[in-house]
Amino acid sequence: MSNLRILIVDDESPLRALVRPYLEADGYDVVEADSGPAALTIIESGNIDLVIVDVMLPGFDGIELVKKVRESHDFPIILLTARREEGERIAGLRLGADDYVTKPFSVPELVARVSANLRRKMATNDDKEELLVIGDIEIRVAERAVRAHGVEVDLTRREFDLLLALVHHRSRVISRSDLLNEAWPSTFFVEKTIDVHIAGLRKKLGESLNVSSVRGVGYRLEVS
Repeated sequence: MSNLRILIVDDESPLRALVRPYLEADGYDVVEADSGPAALTIIESGNIDLVIVDVMLPGFDGIELVKKVRESHDFPIILLTARREEGERIAGLRLGADDYVTKPFSVPELVARVSANLRRKMATNDDKEELLVIGDIEIRVAERAVRAHGVEVDLTRREFDLLLALVHHRSRVISRSDLLNEAWPSTFFVEKTIDVHIAGLRKKLGESLNVSSVRGVGYRLEVS
């Protein structure tokens, strides 16, 4: 994955200096920003393949940066959060962040997550054209586009991947752990993350998405 460009956004220069050589050793080009506005300027200049962003930033925070980036960009975003910032972590995932790492963290683990998210993105780009129709929901796989009742629905990357996993196992119960493994292989999410994204899908797709919870097991997409 050489020549891919990673943006590190953190107002602590020692942290950026710690992470940068590990990424460069893996063949990535690395650029840095110390605030939300500075990061957005770099992103809008183009050629960014993945962003690592701290939640706590000057200018505007990492959550706001995720929101602004997702208005026009689809590259992976990894959040850096403190243990006490669970609410911000969930908010970031709902807005379109792809992964998170809790401080203090292992730099090799962070680099592994960078590689996993980039592999997932590249594999998605290679998807063949496919149209899936489940009730009132239409899914155009290659375009990563979803319509419900004929209306386009804006899903995050994680929500789209989870919806595909549910569709592939429609009418069958699938556990949270299996959903994690199928929707987001090579990531390090906990099973609770599934519940967060299911809630996001239910909110956006409404009655078109007939997903039932199976207590103690997981979820089932009902198909009439």
